[in-house]
Amino acid sequence: MKPFIKWAGGKTQLLPEIRKKYPKELGITINKYCEPFLGGGAVLFDIISQYKLEEILINDINKELINTYSQIKHNLEYLLDELYNMQNLFWGMDTEARKLYYYNKRDRFNLLKLSGDEKINIEKASLFIFLNKTCFNGLFRVNKKGLFNVPMGAYKTPLICDKENLTAVSRILKNIIIITGDYNCTFDFIDKNTFVYIDPPYRPISKTSSFTSYTETNFN
Repeated sequence: MKPFIKWAGGKTQLLPEIRKKYPKELGITINKYCEPFLGGGAVLFDIISQYKLEEILINDINKELINTYSQIKHNLEYLLDELYNMQNLFWGMDTEARKLYYYNKRDRFNLLKLSGDEKINIEKASLFIFLNKTCFNGLFRVNKKGLFNVPMGAYKTPLICDKENLTAVSRILKNIIIITGDYNCTFDFIDKNTFVYIDPPYRPISKTSSFTSYTETNFN
C-alpha cells in the first residue's frame, strides 16, 4: 500500500526520518490519528501499515483530491473500469494522438465541478488520477481560476490503473473519516490521545522555489 498519486512535497523518500518522530505510545495509549494536510498520504499509509488505531481522520482543502479518496473508498469498481479504459486507449496511441486525448481530458476535468451527482464525481476522480499519471512530473497545479494547467508528460506506459494498490487503499479507507476544508475543521477530532501529523505548504525561501498552488486559494 502506497500513495496512488504523485504530490508536490510528498514524503515517501523521507519516511525513514519521519518514523523516528513517531511517539512510542502510538497504537497503545495514542489510539487516534489526524492529518489536516493530507496530500498524497505517504505518512498515513505508513502509519496504518504499522499501528492499529481506533479512529483516523484525514482532511485536505483540495476538493478534487478528497473526492478521489472518497471515490476510492466508496466506488472502487466503477473507478477501476474508467481508469482501465483510459489506460488501454492511451497506451495504444502515438504522441500526437496522446496530446489531443490528454488536453481533451484536461479540459473535461476543468469543466466538472464537485456535485451530488455520483457519476460525475467518479468521472472527476478518474480524470484526476489519469492527469496525475500522464502530466508533466505528476504535478498538480492550478491557476487563480482553479483550473488545472499542467502540460502533458512524456511517459511511455504510465500505470494509470494500479488495481492492486488502489484495492489495498480502498480497503483501509473504509474505516477512515474523510473530510475536506480548512485545517481548522479537524480541531474537534483532536484530543490528548491523538497523534497529529501536520505538513502544510512550505513558506517559500525564494521566488524560484515557491509552490503553494495546490488550490486557487493562496496559503500565506
